Amino acid sequence: MKLAIPVKTKDENAIMYERFGRAIYYAIYDDDADSFEFITNPASDARGGAGVQAVQFLVSKDVTAVVAPNLGPNADNALKRANVESFQGEAIPVKELVEKWKNNQLSKI
Repeated sequence: MKLAIPVKTKDENAIMYERFGRAIYYAIYDDDADSFEFITNPASDARGGAGVQAVQFLVSKDVTAVVAPNLGPNADNALKRANVESFQGEAIPVKELVEKWKNNQLSKI
């Protein structure tokens, strides 16, 4: 399973970014490999529809869950249509968010 978290820097200690679709990067945590990969969000500078474009990109990377501070209605609908789970995050380092996710301590959005 792969989990995506929006971030501004490529670092496991990065704090979750406040805007899902406009994040500069996504921290992709691979549960099977217990490892992080940081990928650039091609939708970060989109004129419109960044949330939906970000969802399409993440789905193409085999992401099956996201942690976000909040989601716009279009991104939320796109995630649901793609069967990607979404969880409420908080402004803490991504490695701590992953631990909370692993321990079922995050609420579903």
